[in-house]
Amino acid sequence: MEKLFYPEAVVVIGVSENPENLARCIVGNLFEFQFRGEIFLIGKKEGILFGRRILTSFDQLPEGIDVAVILTPAPTVPAILEACGRKRIPWAVIETGGFREYSEEGAKLEEKTLEAARRWGIRIVGPNGIGIFNMENGFVVPFVSLKHGAMRKGKLSILAQSGGVSFSYFNLLSSANVGVSKMVSMGNKLDLNEIDFLRYLIKDPETEMIGLYLESLERGRELMELARSTSKPILVHKANTAESSREIARLHTAALANDDRIVDAALRQVDIVRVTDFRTFVNTVKILSLPAMKGNNLVVVSRSGGMAIVAADGAAAHEFRLCPLAESFRKQVHQYFRAKVIRPTNPLDLGDLFDFDLYTKILEEVLKIEGVDGVLFQHGAIAEEKEPSRRLITAMKELSFRYQKPVALCYITDEEETAYIKKTIDYPIFAEPLDALAALAVSRDHHLRKACQREKPPLYPVDRDRVGKIIERVTREKRNLSLTEALGVIEAYGLPVAPYRVVDRKEDLKRAMDEIRRPLVLKTASPDIVHKSDVGGVILHIETLAQAEKAYERLISLSGNRGSGVLAQAMVAEGKEVILGAKRDPSFGPVVLFGLGGIYVEILADTSLRVAPITRAEAHGMISELKGSKILKGVRGEKPLDVEALVDSLLRLSQLVTDFPEIEGIDINPVKVLEKGAVALDCRITLPSSSSLFFTSPGFGR
Repeated sequence: MEKLFYPEAVVVIGVSENPENLARCIVGNLFEFQFRGEIFLIGKKEGILFGRRILTSFDQLPEGIDVAVILTPAPTVPAILEACGRKRIPWAVIETGGFREYSEEGAKLEEKTLEAARRWGIRIVGPNGIGIFNMENGFVVPFVSLKHGAMRKGKLSILAQSGGVSFSYFNLLSSANVGVSKMVSMGNKLDLNEIDFLRYLIKDPETEMIGLYLESLERGRELMELARSTSKPILVHKANTAESSREIARLHTAALANDDRIVDAALRQVDIVRVTDFRTFVNTVKILSLPAMKGNNLVVVSRSGGMAIVAADGAAAHEFRLCPLAESFRKQVHQYFRAKVIRPTNPLDLGDLFDFDLYTKILEEVLKIEGVDGVLFQHGAIAEEKEPSRRLITAMKELSFRYQKPVALCYITDEEETAYIKKTIDYPIFAEPLDALAALAVSRDHHLRKACQREKPPLYPVDRDRVGKIIERVTREKRNLSLTEALGVIEAYGLPVAPYRVVDRKEDLKRAMDEIRRPLVLKTASPDIVHKSDVGGVILHIETLAQAEKAYERLISLSGNRGSGVLAQAMVAEGKEVILGAKRDPSFGPVVLFGLGGIYVEILADTSLRVAPITRAEAHGMISELKGSKILKGVRGEKPLDVEALVDSLLRLSQLVTDFPEIEGIDINPVKVLEKGAVALDCRITLPSSSSLFFTSPGFGR
């Protein structure tokens, strides 16, 4: 991929002398950004453009061209790729639209395009994008004219599925004076996608931070693996999350929507910073370009008392600790004040001080304090204060990196001065304190998660053969797993199940009742009944044989006398109901769910997700992050329940769905968590051939 970003020779296909020709803008950008390689042009008619001859045949091209940039009508693209193949051109950037995002006919053209590319070993960027920016060597090929001075070179690289979003980030980052190394508009991702480019950028010495704008994510598990493999921060702006956006996204880049709750859980699991809007993206890039916020102790320094109050509220909202300042330090600062009418605290109000050199001195003393992890500095300047403010910002940058602590600067001044500062001083500036505090919180959380070494998921001794035989039999017979088979699967992986017996004949009820403690529960074992409770398929509090026989007849009639039998199970009245579940996501693979409420999980809507396999810490996190998790710890005089037993069950479930990719979904619901231990009362497992179990927020079907 090095030759894609650093080609020595490029051909632009589709150019003409016509001023309205868009491909000529591609050529213009190559000259504007001083591309270092050779440039060749191909069009329908001969001519001269930017001093280069427009060729009309691929036969006129020399050998050794690295990249073809194509902007011609969609129906012409497959034949053009054939011609590129004959010239042994290995890379093609296709900026043409009108493929599968547009029509069924366009989808057929995409297939022909991919067939031609594979026949000749050509790798494709696009189609339906605006190409590539490489600020280092001038390989900048969008079909819109750009100015070299608008963007400076930096260490951030961006992968975007949308050309318009690419330009939006280009403009926003330019106005924020944030430099860019590389940018790729991936379009329809017909061939190369974010995973391919990420592999390159992670190793790219010119890239220190990577941002992605995605409307679809087909290889989510690989994204997680790549994120774990690098120390470079990765940001993801994932769009196409709402029903209203899905149709336009499909028409835009042929994107299919992902389950957004799974996306969110997966990204957090590997410390990919997720953002939801452009402003947050830019602010996150700003803060991650500074030293990390390594803890929760913050000092706010402000020229305005009112702004200090706003900042204090924001700090509390983001759970920062405004650490107290030592008495000796406060006395030292107080001596600097002119009228001495302000008492130094944290936030530190410098409204009585107009010597900006003293601001620098005070900031350095704050950064020297061992317990301080970062600083929010709120500054404003007018007229004659602008020049000393520039010196202050320059000093601020030096101090932040010297002491390896972030100083988030919120600077309020007129537009002209703001533009000058952004252009001349390479230091991020925030528009308001709440933006800066939100960014500092991202830096803190990112650092703390990175600092936690990810433990390896545990491996339990289990009976894989038993599970394999059950799945093989059910698959061969092309049917759903029965309740007893599903319970057998989770028992084989060490998940405790309340004692049960299968009753195929009414005459066997007495033996089952003698073997299991009373009271009993009788439930239908039919694999075709999902929500047993909803249809009267679960009958509780059975104490006598007469009650059992009556319940048996009712349940057999409910299942249509299809020979599935009835399950007799010990009734577990104590404890709290929870749900454990799993589903195989097409992008991320097996995903584990935990929720409170058992059969009421949809009503309580309190669930958490992780991509399997999970670690013990992640299992604990799944439980503790729920709003109602406190009820497991004991409330209103109740004794605490066995959370460790739940953790163990989640880990075993994670191992099960990782070991058996044949399993499409598992719903263990309810599970009773007790003062000691946890037991499953019911289980449903589906395979792809019989899948009727859908992973919907907040829980699974039962």
